[in-house]
Amino acid sequence: MPIYEYRCCQCGLEFERLRPMGRANETGPCPQCGSSEVKRCLSVFAAVAREGGATRAVAGSGGCSTCGSSNCSTCGKG
Repeated sequence: MPIYEYRCCQCGLEFERLRPMGRANETGPCPQCGSSEVKRCLSVFAAVAREGGATRAVAGSGGCSTCGSSNCSTCGKG
């Protein structure tokens, strides 16, 4: 089961929740202030890449799940 990141639009808290993929957009209330104005954010991830016999770590970058921006005015991520 994947871990998803969320951000509260009221207090700005970023938090994680373990959710089945089919329920990723069911954010639930903010654990800090209880607000239901919560947006899902994209997580930073890492993967192992093999290239020419060499192994290296590849990191991805996070951003807003709505527009993909790293500095989104919708949820303030970034």
